[in-house]
Amino acid sequence: MNSPIDTAKGRITGYDEKTQELLIRVPYTNYQNLIRREYKTVTVQLNDSRLLSDKQRKSCYAMIGEIADWMGEEKYEVKQLMKIEFMTSELQQTADVLFSLSDSPMSLICAFQGFIARFIVRNDIPTKRPMLDYVDDVGDYVYACLANKKCCICGRMADIHHSPALGKGIDRTKINHIGMTAEPLCREHHQECHRIGQKSFDRKYHIEPVKIDKVIAKAYGLNTRSKKGENKSEQGDFMRTVNT
Repeated sequence: MNSPIDTAKGRITGYDEKTQELLIRVPYTNYQNLIRREYKTVTVQLNDSRLLSDKQRKSCYAMIGEIADWMGEEKYEVKQLMKIEFMTSELQQTADVLFSLSDSPMSLICAFQGFIARFIVRNDIPTKRPMLDYVDDVGDYVYACLANKKCCICGRMADIHHSPALGKGIDRTKINHIGMTAEPLCREHHQECHRIGQKSFDRKYHIEPVKIDKVIAKAYGLNTRSKKGENKSEQGDFMRTVNT
């Protein structure tokens, strides 16, 4: 019996820069299906052929271990639960067959790593090591910390720190913060940043500022309007920001 879903594995033979099209050759032997089903278009899945590093694998297991300790559950059970949640919520796929951390594509495991990191930040799970030691996508991690008001260095409660800093005398309620860049820092690391300078601070902790979007602006009560006459955000003035 023929499968209702027909797949074939091909190879990329070139790329047209003018039309921005991939040139793909796909061996296909079922001529009867080709005619009967009137195939006209194809769906292509690009397979990441990069090898997964031991560091990425170990970081996933380490973060899963932190979650297991926090939940009081076995590490294997938590790993399976996290995989299922990742597949259903992030990939919108059924979890009939779970992927393996030993031989899955690098891009998939990197996405899974980011999912676990966001879960830890969102649930304020304590970790034995700084989260920056666990993540590859630093920008995604910093954004998650910013959205959850957690210091991206130590995990403590944080305020928003604009980077580059806003000039003195600028009325924060009258400027549009969308598109500006920022980092979430606790008071201690905020003071350290001012003491050693932004570039030295970012280089020391290997972090990078992320763009403020509507989600971040709403969390901190930042203005998102450009007109001076419309200088109040929907959240009002009760959300505190600190001078940068």
